[in-house]
Amino acid sequence: MHALRRIAFAWLGMAAFACAAAPKAPGAVVLGQSLPLTGAGFPTANRIQAGAKALVDRVNASGGLSGRRLELVTLDDGGDPARHADNIGTLVRRHNAVAIVNCLGERSCVAASGATRELGVPLVGPFSGAASLRAKAVQHVVTLRPDDAREAEALAQQLRSMGLTRVALLFDDSEPARAQALASALQSAQLQLTRVAADARGRAIEASLGEATQAAPQALVLSLGAEALEALSRLPDPARAGVPAVVATLSSAGLTQVTRLFRDKLIGFTSVVPNPEVSQLAIVRELERDADAFVGPEALTFEGLASYLHLRVCVDALRRANGRFDGPQLVDAFESLGTLNLSGFRLHFGRDRRHASEHVEVGMRARDGRLRH
Repeated sequence: MHALRRIAFAWLGMAAFACAAAPKAPGAVVLGQSLPLTGAGFPTANRIQAGAKALVDRVNASGGLSGRRLELVTLDDGGDPARHADNIGTLVRRHNAVAIVNCLGERSCVAASGATRELGVPLVGPFSGAASLRAKAVQHVVTLRPDDAREAEALAQQLRSMGLTRVALLFDDSEPARAQALASALQSAQLQLTRVAADARGRAIEASLGEATQAAPQALVLSLGAEALEALSRLPDPARAGVPAVVATLSSAGLTQVTRLFRDKLIGFTSVVPNPEVSQLAIVRELERDADAFVGPEALTFEGLASYLHLRVCVDALRRANGRFDGPQLVDAFESLGTLNLSGFRLHFGRDRRHASEHVEVGMRARDGRLRH
């Protein structure tokens, strides 16, 4: 009996040693994002979230990152830039996020740039073309879109090529640099411009819209945030009776909402990603596959595709970083991606080149709902 007991304790000791000596399974690799999951920005945030989740679920279904699960942690900021910045602190300090993705709107993205710089992590894929995010001193921001000036010029030239001479710009204070870039581009294209500042409150948006249409513009150009777009959607049909036959906008995160809001108008828009409804690129087919498998149709939108691309680039950089996820080394991993072909969508990274795309498409949605290019 004593011999058996000694053998049993010996086996228990060996088992305990084996458990102690066995390496712990590596934890998940965490990416963080802060979005308006409540309030007027929720429809757009939902599309961004769907695109991101489609890519994350595909990565994990395919074995993760060298066996480590990819985790996306999302916090709600309600569209408030101050909450957005606070959330980034929580994501990095509490959830150990190695990078922040998908800030939404100029003000939140500027806040995100400051917060991530202080915390020493990259900011990837801001939904903003603000020039301040591309300043030479800002070395931790990675973008997949051109700046506001390039987009605005493309839209203005398209309107000019249509033979239009008079336009009205309806804007709010959600993206001031973007609104200014639009105004400058429209004037440079020698279009007669009426500028009207909008207020998202109740009847104030109706009055602003009325002022913009009093000048009898041939096109109404919009630079509006989520609250103003939501207020426009609540207006009765008679309040929108004076809107001209052409409505135009840049590739704001609310682009899908604009195309749904003015279904009876010819809508001109820029896009910084291929149009997911018509593009034949393989990246769009991959998004369709992953949306069907994991999240549903909300990912098959401009915002969903952009978010899918942002996460795809993150994954490629994380793999190249080979587990070295501190801020500067991860930024180096992005720069080392070089010319990157994401299933037909080409990006160009390099030393001190973190703004990887100048791609702008100009599209038109006809009154019958069909897309024209």
